Amino acid sequence: MTYKSHQTHLGPAEAAAAEQEDVRKLVNVVEDAFERIAKITRLPVSEVLHIIEEVDVAQLRNATQEAIKNIANATALDTAQITAIFKANRAANIDDIVNRLHEESRICRARI
Repeated sequence: MTYKSHQTHLGPAEAAAAEQEDVRKLVNVVEDAFERIAKITRLPVSEVLHIIEEVDVAQLRNATQEAIKNIANATALDTAQITAIFKANRAANIDDIVNRLHEESRICRARI
């Protein structure tokens, strides 16, 4: 994004107007970014802001990858299968997920 306020040939009034325009553009970019995250996570934007404040995204990604790897090793399921089980019922508790993973693992092993 090019910032008009960074242009050096503007007079004081033009510079102030350009600064305001830059801020409006930035607001749109930030709102869009948080709305995309909210849509993906199905969380309200305010909750997304809270999570971003509290969670290191890189650490979360690493922990998630490690968790899926451990589940894959324990079940012989691949990442896509595990992810599908997680996404199938967002209201599921741990027992529901474990039962579903176990059942899917049993089905896959029976095919071999």
